[in-house]
Amino acid sequence: MTTQVPPSSQPSVIEPEVFFKEKVAPQFRRRIEDLRRQLLSLEQQIQERMTAQATVRVVIEGEGGGTWYLNVLNGEMTVSTEAAFPPLMTVYQPRSYFDWAVSIATDAGVFGPGTRTNQSELTRSRIERLKALKGLIKFTFTHLPDGGEHSFFLQLGEGERPATPQTTLSMKAEDAQKMARGELNAQMAFMSGIIHVTGDMALAMQFGAAMM
Repeated sequence: MTTQVPPSSQPSVIEPEVFFKEKVAPQFRRRIEDLRRQLLSLEQQIQERMTAQATVRVVIEGEGGGTWYLNVLNGEMTVSTEAAFPPLMTVYQPRSYFDWAVSIATDAGVFGPGTRTNQSELTRSRIERLKALKGLIKFTFTHLPDGGEHSFFLQLGEGERPATPQTTLSMKAEDAQKMARGELNAQMAFMSGIIHVTGDMALAMQFGAAMM
């Protein structure tokens, strides 16, 4: 005995020509539009970097250390013992932190080994936002294999280094590595408590917003 399928539950029939015209062909057009939007975004990102102008001073403290200036101009970063512009920020790294970071890093950014992410690159917009900030932030990485921790300091603006940091940001070293690899979003890490903040919360939030 054959069971009749109610008309309402029968699959709809679409003709091949209609399917190709209404489904396949529009997908081709949408893909081109998507690629054009991606190209425009890439062109804007290139322009942001080509027009960036700033100097970051890096001070490595301890034996074998020294002071270097990372000068960004005309789409290039040069390393020099002289500043091309008044330093936008100064990164203070103990030699012990630098050596540890180099040993685990697969890439590097302006804040040192293992900090190379899109969120830490110097673009024109980020530079303009960072110019409005002033203060000293301490970054601490905990839960190292030996149970210890490492820290570095970031001074925003010019002038003498403050005696104590206004804000301390701390996180597990493992999470910091995930962030450097792009596996962990900095904003999400902050909102979820992976990044712990003590001291001036306003400065931490302003710095986070400036680096977006």
